[in-house]
Parts: sequence; structure tokens; C-alpha cells
Amino acid sequence: MKKWQKVVLSFSSIVYLVGIALLIWPDSLERASDKLNDVGFKWAIDSQMIITDYGFVLLALTVLIFLAVVMQPTQKKDILLLEGKQGRLALSNDGINHFIRTELSGEGLTNVRVKMKNTRRQKQFKILADATYQQHVIAKLPEMTEKLTQQISTLLAGVDQAPIKVNIQINKSSSGQRKTSRVI
Repeated sequence: MKKWQKVVLSFSSIVYLVGIALLIWPDSLERASDKLNDVGFKWAIDSQMIITDYGFVLLALTVLIFLAVVMQPTQKKDILLLEGKQGRLALSNDGINHFIRTELSGEGLTNVRVKMKNTRRQKQFKILADATYQQHVIAKLPEMTEKLTQQISTLLAGVDQAPIKVNIQINKSSSGQRKTSRVI
């Protein structure tokens, strides 16, 4: 789970917990208002109005979360090649990733990592690799990208008409942390 997803989920959970607590204990707002008045902070509160407004906020938040879940494209685990009475034939995402690594093996790239986004509308491939001779490989990058796009199109020919996007990045650090030895 990504960091922004954790933040949004945590925030919405806190909002829901406060809303549920207000619904279960509506007199807690009046007690909090009385305590603030005793301290010297004048705060007049109408608990029923706040509970009603908070209910509308929770309703709107629920509708937004529902729409976000429904509208988010789902990733497929494989690409369906053939389906019939005899069974189903599909090409898995791992198979496509290994195909890409094999095709890039003779191009002077090392540590090839493939991230694939396989949805109904598009197929995106983000390829991160290291290169010893970086300037030479970067000069060949448009040619490599075009060649790989053609090879993937040939592999998936006749399956579906979703556009294929290939993005190759050389010597970029990945989002994860690399384990390196520390010299003291």
C-alpha cells in the first residue's frame, strides 16, 4: 500500500470513529462544552446540529470513497489468449515480464526490473535498468523502445487492441531502498 493511500485511509478512519462516537454518546459534546466553560473558554454548542452536519459529511465522504473504488481501473493478472469449450489459455504478467527481460538481455543492460500495469484500456511497461556504458545505451534508447514495443505488439497480436506504452529508464534508483554495504 502506498503512503498516500495509508494517509487517506487513516484520515477517513479517524473521521468515521469520531462520527460513530458522536452517534453513540451524543451527550459527550455537551460535557466537553461544559468542561471548556469551566476552564474559561466560552463555547456554546448545539450537539444535535453538529451530529446532523457530521452525518452529512460522513455521507459525502462515503460517496466519494465509493466512487473512487468503483472508478479505479482494475489490473488483470493475465492476458486472455483463447477461451472456449476446451478451456482457457492465458499469458500471465510474469510471462510477459520474463519475455521483456529476455529481449533486453543483449542490449548491455543489467539489473532489469519490469513494472507492468495491465488494465482493460492499456498496457504500460516501466522498465528500470542499469547500464555500464550509460551514454551509449541512452543514445540507443529510442530505438530500443520502438523495437520492444513492436515485439510486445507481435507477442500480443490479435488479443486486444489496447495501446501499449513502454518506458525505459536507465540508472534510475527504484522506489525501494537498496541495501548497500557501509564502509567505516
